[in-house]
Amino acid sequence: MLDEIKDLTSGFPDLCSGFVLGASVKDRPLIGIRLSGNIRAGRQSMKPMVRFVANIHGNEAIGRELVLHLATYLLNAYYEEDRIRRLLDTTDIWLLPSINPDGYENAEKGACSGTGRRHGMYNEGNVDLNRDFPSFKDWRQFQTDPNFSVFPGRQPETLSMMDWDASNPFVLSADLHDGAVLVTYPFDFQNNGAGTNLTPDQDLFDHLARGYVDNHPTMKGSTCFRRAEGGMANGAEWYSRNSKGSTAGSMKDFSYLFTNNIQLSLELTCCKYPTRYFILREWENNKESLINYIEQVHMGIKGVVLNADGTPAENADIVVWNPDGSRRGKNVTSFSTGEYWRLLLPGRRVNTGESSFRIQAFLDDCEVSGRRYASFNDRVIVSEKDPLVVKHLFLRHVGFCGVPEIVEQPGRAESLINQIEQFVQATNQEEQFIQSTNQEFTEEESFPTDSVFSIFDSTDYDDEQSILDEIFTPDLQISSQDEEFAA
Repeated sequence: MLDEIKDLTSGFPDLCSGFVLGASVKDRPLIGIRLSGNIRAGRQSMKPMVRFVANIHGNEAIGRELVLHLATYLLNAYYEEDRIRRLLDTTDIWLLPSINPDGYENAEKGACSGTGRRHGMYNEGNVDLNRDFPSFKDWRQFQTDPNFSVFPGRQPETLSMMDWDASNPFVLSADLHDGAVLVTYPFDFQNNGAGTNLTPDQDLFDHLARGYVDNHPTMKGSTCFRRAEGGMANGAEWYSRNSKGSTAGSMKDFSYLFTNNIQLSLELTCCKYPTRYFILREWENNKESLINYIEQVHMGIKGVVLNADGTPAENADIVVWNPDGSRRGKNVTSFSTGEYWRLLLPGRRVNTGESSFRIQAFLDDCEVSGRRYASFNDRVIVSEKDPLVVKHLFLRHVGFCGVPEIVEQPGRAESLINQIEQFVQATNQEEQFIQSTNQEFTEEESFPTDSVFSIFDSTDYDDEQSILDEIFTPDLQISSQDEEFAA
């Protein structure tokens, strides 16, 4: 594998580069290859990152080979096919053929089954790496306990993956497995022993999984002993029928809960470690599905979130409302460069409203300035004709931490602004009135009923209170924190 990556990087120096993510328990390097047009110029702003990770179970070897085949094909086709050239020029692709090299060394070629360390499924620490990531329980504690860390006690391979995820703005990923032929989507963990456990982005996962299956010639009608109707399944439902024990701590659940990364699991062959004779067949079966999957990263909305001074805003929450007005259940956050990506399914028609999304950024700077910021609530059209829209979001001060903020909602912004302007104008008139008279009023004296102070008189107090209630009404407050997942 190392020699193959070296040959590719030396043969295509402008399109790829090798990287080492970390090391295994036995100190074997976790080696990968990165592909992108003009790669020596560095990472380009707003170019989305896509990732494939294979061989998380060391005795599942086809995924490892297909990742290397994918790299070889994309690099050689770059100068021959417009589709591939466009894909590499607009996408930052990261490929990790093996996250469990120790297990791979322990695995037996030709063995179609096997578990544990002896058969190479687990790592050298005798741990199933796909159950070693932080779980939903860890995620909930992480949200409320500032002293809680999700890193201690995990395998070195897992820690390398977690750090990789946290340090890069991956948008779309897949982990490759063997032992069945199907696609599974989050969540993998089971909710109180129930079967299906879906994420708030089920529409997106259904589209991605269905696209992979539809482009695969045999997945929908798989004849494996373990299979799913239609070639795709929810992870929790799938594991409830096909495995024992806890299903918490998978890589794709971690990616969805802790990052902006959308990830599927791809099961590629019935046999875990078939002979090399089958590699070419499985490459042909999965080639179009893999390429089409990468292309799906170019839909939705992307852009940069900027502070009032024009600097990039990190960790701003990006809230999106669907065409029907419902708020999407999971926010994405901006990277340290201010970049964000929000994958969305384009609408078919524009004139019916089915392509109209709304987007708004929020940032709470409570620990430093005590201020809260928000962008305008903007309407964005994401259609099949224009599936990817660039929308930059500009933050401005809207309130203080602990104090309800003024946030705009469609159809109400102009009314609120007019009310605030009237209030400010009245206050300015009040100051001018005080400066224009030297008269001192006693407790028994009062201002003329037509003075600006009449807005505070008891006869008009209800009107003023209604304005304040309208501005600070709770139903206008949109929390900048993610809503709890409906597990």
